[in-house]
Amino acid sequence: MFKPRYLALFCALATAPLMAAEGTALLRQPDLSASHLTFVYGGDIWIADKDGKNPRQLTSHPASEFAPHFSPDGNWIAYSASYDNNTDVYVMPTAGGAATRLTFHPGADTVNGWSPDGKSVIFASNREVANSRSNQLFSVPVTGGFAEKLMEAVAFEGELNNGGNKLAYRPNNMAYSGPSGWRLHRGGSTPPVWIIDLEKQQLEKIPHPNANEFNPFWLDDTVYFLSDRDNQAVNLFRYRNKQVEQLTQSKDWDLRSAAGYGDSIVYEAGGYLHRYDVSSGKSTPIVVDIKMQSAQKRPQWKDASKTLTRAGLSATGQRIVVSARGDIFTVPVKDGSSRNLTQSSGVREFDGLWSPDGSKVAYISDAGNKHQLVLEAQDGLSKPQSYDLSDSGYFNLLSFSPDGNLIAYHDNHLNLYVFNLSTKRNQKIDSSQRRDGFSVSFSPDSRYLAYTVAGANYFSQIRLFDFTNNKAVSITDGMSHAGDPVFTQDYLYFTASVNTGPSQVGLDLSTRERPVRKAIYAYVLSSEGKSPLLPKTGDEPVKKADSKDKKDSKEKDADKTAKAVDIDLAGLQQRIIALPVAERNYDSLAVAEDGALFYLEHPQPGSSNEPPGSDEDNSSTLYRFDFEEKEAEVVKQGIANYNLSSDGKKLLLVSMPNKLEVGDAKTKPEAKAVSLAEVRSFIDPAHEWQQIFNDAWRMQKEYFYDANMHGIDWQAIYDKYQPLLKHVQRREDLNDVLVDMIAELQVGHNRIGGGDVHQEGSSKAGLLGADFTISNGKYQFKTVYQGDRWSPFLQAPLNVPGASAKAGDYLLAVNGKPLSSSDNVYALLDNTLGKQVVLTIADDARGKNQRNIVVEPVANERELRLWHWVEHNRKLVNEKTDGKVAYVYLPNTADGGFYFFNRMFFAQTDKPAVILDERKNGGGQAANYITEILGRQFLSGWKDRDGLVFTTPGGGIYGPKTMLIDQDAGSGGDFLPWAFKRLKLGKTIGTRTWGGLIGISA
Repeated sequence: MFKPRYLALFCALATAPLMAAEGTALLRQPDLSASHLTFVYGGDIWIADKDGKNPRQLTSHPASEFAPHFSPDGNWIAYSASYDNNTDVYVMPTAGGAATRLTFHPGADTVNGWSPDGKSVIFASNREVANSRSNQLFSVPVTGGFAEKLMEAVAFEGELNNGGNKLAYRPNNMAYSGPSGWRLHRGGSTPPVWIIDLEKQQLEKIPHPNANEFNPFWLDDTVYFLSDRDNQAVNLFRYRNKQVEQLTQSKDWDLRSAAGYGDSIVYEAGGYLHRYDVSSGKSTPIVVDIKMQSAQKRPQWKDASKTLTRAGLSATGQRIVVSARGDIFTVPVKDGSSRNLTQSSGVREFDGLWSPDGSKVAYISDAGNKHQLVLEAQDGLSKPQSYDLSDSGYFNLLSFSPDGNLIAYHDNHLNLYVFNLSTKRNQKIDSSQRRDGFSVSFSPDSRYLAYTVAGANYFSQIRLFDFTNNKAVSITDGMSHAGDPVFTQDYLYFTASVNTGPSQVGLDLSTRERPVRKAIYAYVLSSEGKSPLLPKTGDEPVKKADSKDKKDSKEKDADKTAKAVDIDLAGLQQRIIALPVAERNYDSLAVAEDGALFYLEHPQPGSSNEPPGSDEDNSSTLYRFDFEEKEAEVVKQGIANYNLSSDGKKLLLVSMPNKLEVGDAKTKPEAKAVSLAEVRSFIDPAHEWQQIFNDAWRMQKEYFYDANMHGIDWQAIYDKYQPLLKHVQRREDLNDVLVDMIAELQVGHNRIGGGDVHQEGSSKAGLLGADFTISNGKYQFKTVYQGDRWSPFLQAPLNVPGASAKAGDYLLAVNGKPLSSSDNVYALLDNTLGKQVVLTIADDARGKNQRNIVVEPVANERELRLWHWVEHNRKLVNEKTDGKVAYVYLPNTADGGFYFFNRMFFAQTDKPAVILDERKNGGGQAANYITEILGRQFLSGWKDRDGLVFTTPGGGIYGPKTMLIDQDAGSGGDFLPWAFKRLKLGKTIGTRTWGGLIGISA
């Protein structure tokens, strides 16, 4: 009997107890045989008696193992595992023992169950589709070999009946899954359950409201499935005699997965397992008691440098304060040992700042479930001092004042503050109208604070706060986008741009590939001041008479105090000096001890298209402007960030993810790498996971766009999910619990992911860019993908002059190893990525015209398949319309969609009409760029003596337009057809889109 159950494609989602059950929770994806129960716990496959007793662990690999399914005779378990960063199908004896690998394709192969005769395992995979939002069902023999597709139709999960002639399946992806959870989703991605008669080729659709329906399975001739059609929770339903019947009545907890055998159904709800008796209609808990501690849960030392979030130099550059993995470290540049100042698993400390005199380190701590400012001696030998900032809110530190008495910081509600260490009170400085961050700089005498605020026009202005009268004034006028202020004794340097208007709203697709040009300026602060760029006259200096009471240099240094900064606001706008540097994309200004100005230049958007795998995080260039020479020189290329020591003599270079170098603040810093080997934390995972849970809950409370939390009692949600933490065995389990928690808010872009999860090495499996079929016992090329000749990064392995193959050719051997239908071609291609592979091909199965070609396999075929599909559609539209209608596909509204639109639309502006296809659009940005181009109206034509008339505006299609949509288009793929219709550009054809526009950003 075939018995699959639902598996979320990203990860299984955790819930809390359905009732006061005892035993272990967070048991996932159960399945039943005549005598046993299997399930997933802690990422491993377990087996127990049907009543939950005598549990034992079958797998123990640190990679995730999931989706266990008993064979019809109960002697085998098929499951998926992500070994070597490749999700494949495995089978192992129920009694335990070695597992056998059945699939080798580098795509994700997720077990759905077995064929009724037990000879094959059914799995879902997107290996042969053009878009990752589709799947198909395959069958692979337990003896290994070619994986055969059950049908061409897309299907995410399904189960065959006992006779093997009917398939109950879910055809579509669903929003109720993945890293956001999205309970009770009611957009377009609410999939139905269908039944197809494979012999009669007849389709029966189970009556489907706008609800999530999934996890279909058979008991005898009846289909059971999970659904949230009651609008309260996911429950168990039955389809019998053309009628849908609800079997369970859960109100608070979703049933996550279910499977059946005989007259019993096992399901997971609230993290616990339950048995539903089909005869009586009653559910009872299955108590499984597991006593274990996983390797991930054991207290252990961890390399914290992998999660470095901030680094800054000490006063003289002898040490670096590093914020990493919720701890604050100081790391020696040369001599000494690293110090962990905080050493806490259950508290997150971050944003370490070194005081200007080098004696103390300030940071934020969330001890007590609220953010506090902490000041600690740099040697860590005295008790830290803590200061309350507020009972709520999230805070980030920005800068110390030069006298060490003030600390600038901001909160998540767009407010800028300073904390006065003398009075132990905070002071609100200003508020920004938009979430653009604050860039701040204290004057050398600590009297003034220069800072940026974002205005309603999306441009930032620079304001000046005077602590002597507690007043702020704007010193830029809002007609430029100003930022990055940095004080010296006589000047305030800053950047400003007058061309960034089209680039300021990052949500808009129209901001892509817009150059950002900033100039660097200096305010001459005093009305008596001089330009830093005054020309040299070459005159002899006038020597002043010696003073008898002149102090020697040592006495001067000992008696040195901060000189008052003189700022004359009157006429300040007339004392702006532009530095003689090209206008480019600059930020992060800082002034060295010798007066030189350092700054970063970032690549211009769209200026180049780098090969896959390029280091985009470290693509900035550091410059040093010398005022004596009046020119800038490159200090370092290929970095992410930098900063200077308080005395301006040392330079810290930061490269992602965790490379630090320190040198002199000069054009040639001779920077040396700083060892982070001692940046290690002793972690008690149970304490760390509790902190992460608390932090995630608080982040939702503080950042969620609706302060009313969609009407949900958020404290009650905490109380609901927190008890599950004691059952968490690994970080992946914690992520599952967090997904369930945020899913209560019922939005699509609220996501959980990452963290200290297990990382497997990269898969080295190679692909040939082809589909296969079996003919005469041999592998035959069914389709050979051609790639895109006009994209240097989308070349096909089998479409190379001198080393090509075509559909209909036979693949007889790989690297000299013969290949037949009983072999798995992907097993022979395993570990071939980045290597040359010899393929033996022929015109027929007997070896006619046999020859060897040398190819280089690729890691992924998705883009090859997508472009093949797109080109097929374009040519079909062109053929059917006699060349009068353009076809443009939009895979998303981000990089790919921008590229595809520009690539396909403008090349077809010689056609009077266009079909826009945004099916399975992955979203990204609001596609106003596309609607603006589509909405262009013909204004005029211009005639030359020869050639065609050209138009204004150019690059338009002014005739009919239509757009194809479907349930898998979402986010930006929701907005685009909505905008298309709102602007009355044309009609949309298809089904309702995903329906998720509550965004990611706070």
